[in-house]
Amino acid sequence: MLRDMNAEATGRNRSAARSLETCGDDTDEHVRWATHAWSEIDPDVEGIVCRVERAQRHLERAAVDTRDQVGLAQGELKILLRLTRGARGQGDLAKSLLVSTGTMTNQLDKLEAAGLVVRLADPTDRRGKFVEMTPKGRETLDNYVNVQAKRERQLLDRLSASDKQQLNRLLRKLLASFTNDSVP
Repeated sequence: MLRDMNAEATGRNRSAARSLETCGDDTDEHVRWATHAWSEIDPDVEGIVCRVERAQRHLERAAVDTRDQVGLAQGELKILLRLTRGARGQGDLAKSLLVSTGTMTNQLDKLEAAGLVVRLADPTDRRGKFVEMTPKGRETLDNYVNVQAKRERQLLDRLSASDKQQLNRLLRKLLASFTNDSVP
């Protein structure tokens, strides 16, 4: 009997995992299942969480595809974005991106080898280096932004202008509620 109960529980766990992974077209079905399984789940909250998470996965997948297309890793893209405002110290870049100096050095080595950035001596600190984006780096970044902006528009093209504005207002409100939230 215990073996049957364990098998049933394992089956429920696999079913739960599948339901959580497929939040999308079947979100309403998932919400019905989840609220039936756990009475403390609010169906509206579960639907929002599931749909926001699913939307985020679509947007992230598009960003990864675009980065792959232009030949940039996520960290390298972040560096180029930081350099659009001008040259920055290598240590400052590492701090602002919350990465170790070793990680920053590796990423800059790759960007420099690709001709996307140059490192220059810091005139005020002989041990320091400034990092500057090259014209090729700017072209690569602009290409990424143009391709990604088009992909994002395509992902959201079924929403009307009014829908997008309303969604922006609601998401702004949602994010503002997080800053006032006392839950860690």
